[in-house]
Amino acid sequence: MLIEGISIVLILVGSFFLLTGSIGLIRLRDSYSRLHALTKADMLGFGFVVLGTMLSAGSLGEVLKLFIVWALVALYSSIVGYAIANSKRRRDA
Repeated sequence: MLIEGISIVLILVGSFFLLTGSIGLIRLRDSYSRLHALTKADMLGFGFVVLGTMLSAGSLGEVLKLFIVWALVALYSSIVGYAIANSKRRRDA
């Protein structure tokens, strides 16, 4: 029961960060600020959601799969963020 409560709290905190990153994407003015809000807040939010889901996972195999998904999303997010910022910089130059 305690672990379920902690899991729900972590997922809710992650959802808050995901929502905050999405609002930052819409409300901020320039592309670099939008990209920063999206990548930082969304990675933190996704990390909390995955951590909360790991606590409620049924087996070690599920936990490892969730960790692999988190690691791939973190890698993908950093590569895509760099690519978007680099193309924006090249277009502005």
